[in-house]
Amino acid sequence: MIKAEIDITEQMQGFSKFAKQNDVNHAMDEIILICRKTMMPPRTVLYQIAEAANESNQIADYQMACKIQELLDEQRNEIKRKSEVIENAVADIKVGLDEISHSGDPIWIKNFIEAIKLDLKEIESVL
Repeated sequence: MIKAEIDITEQMQGFSKFAKQNDVNHAMDEIILICRKTMMPPRTVLYQIAEAANESNQIADYQMACKIQELLDEQRNEIKRKSEVIENAVADIKVGLDEISHSGDPIWIKNFIEAIKLDLKEIESVL
């Protein structure tokens, strides 16, 4: 088994500094640097920071780690919501195209084309 020691002291000092300043953007930059050095995902890094900060009573670090985790959760939920909107619109478009292929009525075809255009606009709005 290979053992590697990675020094993230500088990045953790930067994270602590920005946590005390309540600077989320720069604290996130330090998390990204830690992730790159350690090859760990952000949630794992944040969890470990929060756990260590809680044990050593570093309130600012703990709160910042939790705040960044909440932001990641919000971002994940937003992406999920957007993908659901796209999936629903695509399903509607498929139904519209299927109906057009079976209909010979120009009015029905025109209505389904308009509905498809609205679905495409809905997809475009979330991109």
